[in-house]
Amino acid sequence: MCNKAYSNIRASGLASVFIVLTLLLVACSGTTTTPTTPTAQQVISGAQTAIQKVTSYHFNFVTENPGSAPLVLKSADGDIVVPDKLKASANVVEFNNAVQVQFVSVKGNQYATDPVTGKWMKTTIPIDPQALSNLQTGIIPNFLGHIQDPSTPTDSSVDNTPCWRIEGKLDTKYLNGLGGQPTGSTVPVTICIGKTDNLPRLITSNGVTFQGDTSKTVYTLKLSKFDETLTIVAPI
Repeated sequence: MCNKAYSNIRASGLASVFIVLTLLLVACSGTTTTPTTPTAQQVISGAQTAIQKVTSYHFNFVTENPGSAPLVLKSADGDIVVPDKLKASANVVEFNNAVQVQFVSVKGNQYATDPVTGKWMKTTIPIDPQALSNLQTGIIPNFLGHIQDPSTPTDSSVDNTPCWRIEGKLDTKYLNGLGGQPTGSTVPVTICIGKTDNLPRLITSNGVTFQGDTSKTVYTLKLSKFDETLTIVAPI
């Protein structure tokens, strides 16, 4: 009788030990597992694929610490419909005079408001619409395809959207169309790519990107509101 009771106690004790060990292993495995950081090439390749599927997006462009160029696109805020439509409000500095204008480009036809009268006229706008609206040969695919020495991605966010931040260098010719004449030099650049959708959210260049810039000049292009339904028509 005693032997039987001892056997039951020992079996019960071994079962308890097994349960405790199992719980410890589960707990430990849960605390030691960490997300794997993708390589720069993985992030960039994902962005190259994702951007080709975009049909529209909102953009915000800002120039900080502009230099001595006679015409500077200080800022622009607007929308793109791929592949050939753009509408934006912009602040332009021409020969030290700041003016606010509206831009529209539809299938190669470009329009802007007269800074004095506010009336629309057909003209050539200071930003190349194809540089932003063409997702095959424009700034965004060129940037993704030609960034040099990309760093290991790090955690970041753009307007509360989690993204991977990658730093590198870029020949300024791949930024042609943002309102200036590229210097042909290589400048430090940064790109932030969304973690969940692989879409580029932020692009920056630092230093002498266009003629007239200084070492403190910074250009920032922010993208958002992808694939919304937009209608852009010629104003006249």
